[in-house]
Amino acid sequence: MHIPRLQCFFEDFIQGVSQHISNQLAPSEWQRLLALAQSTPSHDPELQFAAFDSIEGRIRHYAYEEQISPLEILSAPYFYQQLEIIGRIAESPLCYFRESGIYLWSPAPDCDSLCFWLTYPAYPPGWPDDHNGLLQPTEPCLQAPLLIM
Repeated sequence: MHIPRLQCFFEDFIQGVSQHISNQLAPSEWQRLLALAQSTPSHDPELQFAAFDSIEGRIRHYAYEEQISPLEILSAPYFYQQLEIIGRIAESPLCYFRESGIYLWSPAPDCDSLCFWLTYPAYPPGWPDDHNGLLQPTEPCLQAPLLIM
């Protein structure tokens, strides 16, 4: 199966995430996750929290291609329980994981994804501390129906 390069969906991802934050995300959740980004030590000591003039500017600066597929992140019970589908890009679901502030989109459930963390540069709540076997699926097809194209 041919999967389009993720970069061509970057603008749609930015717009979808920005609209969700601006129009649907509870202000209390936004403030709590932004405070975490500002106050928690970064997962990379060379990075620091940066303020931006707009939500879209923050997303544009910190969104990235992730080598974790939607099925991998959904294999973690914490994230599986927090899933909210907030829209679609090219017929694939744009996902938000409540309480953790993670936005994720992929053209297919088992492919790399576009990702944005509201808490960046700090790890999102619920993110595993151990980097060995990060989010390895235990039952890889169990959650697939949630992401049917």
